[in-house]
Amino acid sequence: MVEELDVIDRTILNMLQQDARVPFSTIAQKLSVSEATIRYRVKQLEKTKVIKNYTTLLSPAKVGFSTTGIMMVKIDPEKFDSAADQIGAQPETYHVFQNTGEYDVVSVVHTRDLEHLSELRKRVQAIAGVRDVTVSAATRIIKIKTSFDL
Repeated sequence: MVEELDVIDRTILNMLQQDARVPFSTIAQKLSVSEATIRYRVKQLEKTKVIKNYTTLLSPAKVGFSTTGIMMVKIDPEKFDSAADQIGAQPETYHVFQNTGEYDVVSVVHTRDLEHLSELRKRVQAIAGVRDVTVSAATRIIKIKTSFDL
């Protein structure tokens, strides 16, 4: 269900997406409303799960994951749910998408190096129901967008 968001909610969300530590007083000042209003609005956005979590965005390479891979997987339909769950449970897996087209699942993974990526590919290939795994290593990350323009 889509939540009704007015200009105040959208501004709050845009500011928090840019910096989750922005003081409520700063948001209130920008919107010309009280800090109590901002606190109440944020609580409502959390309660309705519009705001799911607060997190810190890290640079994968700076924390030891220098290789980003795209893993494309073909799965037997009768084992899809179990196989997809197991793919998502791999600690190197960061995004898992069920999709249309040639591959049933596409996932984004971060590994220490190409050897680690190859080991992960073998683990995924061994999951019951997985028919084929194709992996591409990213040569450069051009853009990662973690926010929505509201």
